[in-house]
Amino acid sequence: MQLKCVCKSLKTQISDPTFAKVRLQKSLCDASLTLIPNWSTMPDQDLNCSIVPFPVTGVIEDEEITIPNDPYYLMSDKDFCQMVGSCNGLICLLGYSSVAGNRNWLRFWNPTTHALSEKLFLLSHGRHTKFTFGYDISTKAYKVVAYSAFNVKILTLGDNVWRNIQSVPVVPFDIVPRYGNCHPFVNKGVYVSGTINWLAIRNTTEYQWTDILVEQFVIVSLDLATETYHQLLPPEGFVEVPIVEPSVTVLMDCLCFSHSFQGYFVLWKMMEFGVQDSWTQFLKISFQNHEIDDYYRSNDLLPYGSQLFLFPLCVSESRNTLIMAGNQESDNDHNQHAILYDWVYNKVGKVRSKNEVLWFFAKEYVESLASTTF
Repeated sequence: MQLKCVCKSLKTQISDPTFAKVRLQKSLCDASLTLIPNWSTMPDQDLNCSIVPFPVTGVIEDEEITIPNDPYYLMSDKDFCQMVGSCNGLICLLGYSSVAGNRNWLRFWNPTTHALSEKLFLLSHGRHTKFTFGYDISTKAYKVVAYSAFNVKILTLGDNVWRNIQSVPVVPFDIVPRYGNCHPFVNKGVYVSGTINWLAIRNTTEYQWTDILVEQFVIVSLDLATETYHQLLPPEGFVEVPIVEPSVTVLMDCLCFSHSFQGYFVLWKMMEFGVQDSWTQFLKISFQNHEIDDYYRSNDLLPYGSQLFLFPLCVSESRNTLIMAGNQESDNDHNQHAILYDWVYNKVGKVRSKNEVLWFFAKEYVESLASTTF
């Protein structure tokens, strides 16, 4: 990447979209997690956070991880307050300012090439508007989706125009009151196979968790090519409303559904996207037989932090290991930790870090040469 500044042939090759695509495919086997350490917990550090790509192999193999305190990764230096998502090596960032009419903006960042786009200022959005980010396979264009309970807009990067599309037919968990004993930054909408997917509850916009039926759970999928919706059902093995909210994630490029069930954490994998019969139980982990038993409670519904909630972050197939974020009972509801589960040896371990890490905010990331110029 440094040599392309002085060698025209290298610059031409590295800038070639075909070369970038080949490089991305190779990188998929060597994923990272974007970790957010809170440097304010360390001496002589101001109140600032970073987004640092950290190798998955390091999370699994190191006895105690140390996240490099590199000023390049500071959030404040890139003028944003939230990470919207990661797709093909690009990270979508959301910024906000209360000055000059509460303006919002997006920026796109490639940590590998150190490329950062100019600010893309947004039209006025409601206070409860959420954002997610994906890739339209048919047009090879990145798209940002802005959504609320009654309004959905799509921005195609390049034309930079917000267009209204049909509202989500079923209101996602992300934009309704949360009573499911879940972390607030889970079920934000996930990208897979050219679609954005949300977990939702049918036939209601407001609910008490104890009144929900299994039949009301649905996964709403937005096709970024046609900009239309279709609905998927959870696995047939999901037969009981759990104490804590289920979650939809993407692992190994497959849509996944996870939930607790009678003392187990169950993870399902949709082997062929959109095919209902392809749901396969990938893992079933007993809470009682492992170290995580210390955090498990099987009593009545309690506020977030009293019930164990596990959220899958990433899978390393070469090391037969699932990485999960977990809450733990504490006076501080935001206390987080990460758990490793080796399914070959049926072994559980904890990720130890010298830094306080916001594990529920972590997203899978792969190195790429994707351009931030659209």
